[in-house]
Formats: sequence, C-alpha cells, structure tokens
Amino acid sequence: MLLRPIKPEDEPLWLEMFQSFSEESIRYRFFQLLKDTPHEVRVRYCNIDYDREIAIVAELSEENRKRILGVGRLSIEPDGKSGELAFIIGDQWQGQGLGTKIVDYVLEIAKEMGVETVYAIMLPDNRRALNLTKKMGFKLEHLNDDTFKGILDLKEEILNTKCPESKSTQAASEVENKETSSEKVKKSAQSEAEVTPL
Repeated sequence: MLLRPIKPEDEPLWLEMFQSFSEESIRYRFFQLLKDTPHEVRVRYCNIDYDREIAIVAELSEENRKRILGVGRLSIEPDGKSGELAFIIGDQWQGQGLGTKIVDYVLEIAKEMGVETVYAIMLPDNRRALNLTKKMGFKLEHLNDDTFKGILDLKEEILNTKCPESKSTQAASEVENKETSSEKVKKSAQSEAEVTPL
C-alpha cells in the first residue's frame, strides 16, 4: 500500500471509493448525505494546489487493479499558519489503523510547510474520528452547533521532536522512510510513501 499525493487522473478511483461509502461514512465526512458527486466536484477534490492544500491518498494495488482506500486532506488558511483537517476511510478498511497512518503523514507534511495549528470539525457521534484525533494529541471542545472541534498545536509537536528524550522521536522514526518533503509534494504528485500492509 502506498501513501501519495492525489492526482487529477485519480478521479475515477476517487469516484469508485466514494460509491463504496456507507451513508454513515458520507455523513461523517461531508456533514450531509450525498448520493452522487458531479464531475465538477470530483475535479475539485482531485486537482490540488499544494501551496494551499495537502491531499494524501492510500492506494492499494491488487492483481493489476488500483484502489483508493482513504483520503486525508488539509486545507491551509490564507495566513499559512493554520489549516483544517478532514479524512475518510473506506468502510471495509476502518478500524485497522489506516486513518492514523494517513493523518500522521498529512501532519508531517504540514509541519514541514510551517503550519502551526491544525483543527478538525467532527460530528458528535463520529466516535472513530474523535478517538483518533484525541489519541494523536488534539484537544477537543464541544461547539454550540453540537459538533466537536479538535485542535492540535504543531509548534509544540515540533519542539517535542527536537528534544532527544521526546516520545515523538519514535513517531519520527516510523515515518523516516516516507517521502515527507513538502517541496517535493508541491512540485510533483509522483512522490509516494510505502507503508506496512494492513
């Protein structure tokens, strides 16, 4: 399985992934039930300006067939210092650690791009997303519209990484074989990171 930036030619694979989602997964990701996505929407999701966004897919190749199992996306605010995280994993791959791998990879790239704060908005019954973000150090707060906002201070994460006694040293070693250069991600959608099979 590979973690890599999404590419324009991924549109058919993205659509296939979307069509495999349960109604619950669609509601958790898009906050509404969508029956289909027009071509214009799919183009928007697959054509990324990597100066303003990060979009990483988990790709599985089996018997000459490729599939996208999940997507992690960070939309960076105009100030370049904060961004909104969103992610979705295909139903049959949920609960196997893939979401953690994708989010971790997105956060590593965000750090290299100088993003200091990442937040995610989640529905209150989206237990998997709430548990994942909490496990990764996001601080959760209950908003007035009955959603939860998770906030992660990447500045603090970066400082911890620089400390040799930090627990994040282990996390850094786990991603040392990944292609995490933000410049390479921005310049080419060919960079890939091989990860341990699920």
